[in-house]
Amino acid sequence: MERFTIRIVADEAGPAACALCGQAQGPVAGPRLFLADGADPVCRDCGQRHAAELIALLDLAKSAKRLGRVCRHTLIPPLGSLLALARAAEEYAHSSAKPLQHAA
Repeated sequence: MERFTIRIVADEAGPAACALCGQAQGPVAGPRLFLADGADPVCRDCGQRHAAELIALLDLAKSAKRLGRVCRHTLIPPLGSLLALARAAEEYAHSSAKPLQHAA
């Protein structure tokens, strides 16, 4: 089982390849998913298969950042932005929840 980490990338020099499947990825600044012992990022598809809860957490962080940027100068955030943040939070909660086991 692979171990993953989330790292903040200030700015990437150029495109990188996924550490698991080798798919080319464009340069993206901000939080990214990496193998714990590697320097190459993991693409979203591989991350979804191997670490869905971390991808959901990255989506939640991206939605929160977008909401903060949109609502910086307003008192009341737009409803669409609030709904996107709520959806990302719900997806994170569902991805990290462990299924309950019933006693026999």
